[in-house]
Parts: sequence; structure tokens; C-alpha cells
Amino acid sequence: MSSLLAPETGPQPPREVRSPIEINALLKTLLHSRDQLIVSFPERSQKFQSFIVAIDPAGKQLWIDELVPKEGDRYITEGESFRIDAWHEGVHMRWHCVAAQRVILEGAPAYCAALPEQLIYHQKRGAFRAVVQRPLETGVTLHSETFRLSGHLFDVSATGCKALFASDQAHALRPGAIIEACQLDLPEIGTLDLAVEVRHVSYDEKRDESHVGLRFRQPSPQAQRQVDRFVNYLQREARRLEKRDDLF
Repeated sequence: MSSLLAPETGPQPPREVRSPIEINALLKTLLHSRDQLIVSFPERSQKFQSFIVAIDPAGKQLWIDELVPKEGDRYITEGESFRIDAWHEGVHMRWHCVAAQRVILEGAPAYCAALPEQLIYHQKRGAFRAVVQRPLETGVTLHSETFRLSGHLFDVSATGCKALFASDQAHALRPGAIIEACQLDLPEIGTLDLAVEVRHVSYDEKRDESHVGLRFRQPSPQAQRQVDRFVNYLQREARRLEKRDDLF
């Protein structure tokens, strides 16, 4: 089982996974990595995005987040079956769900479905691609009793982000400091308020800007899902640009 997600020497043919232990391991990888899911319905051309929010191997159930765009929620609620495609470091996984039930999980809407009895696993690349990070025109504001800083995000993950602020901020932001009021303005998502911990601060004298590493501090389940949705949005945009570049 440990070889399932190990790098291969080259592309491999698709194979069918039926072992519950292996299926659970693969799904847990998607859960912990918060990888994007592409949800499609047999009779519809539109694709939808989601991600796994919980897994119960003993109960043979998994939960996925609400669909984006929201029109997909109506199709699930009406009982339509659907297919899920996911990618993790060059591995393409896909399975089918006969149905899913809308529930409230940790205070937020979600869909509960049965764990798949079989899953298609396809190692499509011989070498894993690193994500190329680029500055994002996305606002971030830090508030405290002594300062208010506004800048933009350089990159973001499920657990934290790197922000860029003008001038030298090393005197105001100390590693280990807790900032209870951090506001992120995320495209496609909206404004998100949460607490952060300063992890590191570096000043680029040539550009007169500070690079600040921030870790999200105990976000609520709702806030974590908003972050995950934004990360998935970025992954979707990166995949779209990658496909566009492949045409040239």
C-alpha cells in the first residue's frame, strides 16, 4: 500500500483499487492535503468543485463540501448520481457516488456519501510538478492595538500564508507574536476574519518590502473551509493556465 503514492519512473496504466484499506488511505491523503475534487453529473456538461471534509472508515462514509458553483447542490439534493475526479501529485483518482445526503457537519452544510467500493488510480506523470508561486492581488490586513498594516498575499495554503507589506516591518511584527485580528479579502470567496501567528519576517531592502510568514491559528471549521475553497480556486486557475499554455 505504501507504494500507491510513491513516485514512479514514468506514467503507469490505470488500475482498479478494490481494497478498503487502500481506498481509505488514498481518500485520507486527499482529505489531509485538501486536494480539489471535480464533481460531474452523467447528463450534464458543467463541472463543479468541492473537497473532502471528513471520512469515517468504520461507518463507510465520507463527507464533501458544498459544490461550486452552487447549482450543483441542487442536482445532488434531487438525487442525481455523480462522478468524482481528484489529483494528487501527478496521480489521478476517480470514483462514482450513487447518491449523497445533505447534512450539517461541524456547523456547516456538507454532503454525506458512501465510501466507494472501487476507485480508479492512474499515475499520469513520471515526475511530480512543483507549484509555481506568484504574487496574488489579494488583500490582507493586520490589526493590533499599536498598528494597522495592509498588504497582499504572496501565497497561501490550508495552514498559513505569506504576505507582502511595504517598508521594513521587522520592528512591528516579531516571530511568535499572535495577532488576533487578520482580515483576508479573497477573490471568489469574500472577506475572512481569523487569528494568525507570525512565523518569520524578512526585509527586502532593494524592493523596500517585508515578506511575512503567517500561520492560521485555530480557525473555526467554517473559516478553514473558506481557506480550503480559496486554495482550490487557485489550483483550478493554475490548472486552467497550464492547459492554456499546453496549446502553444
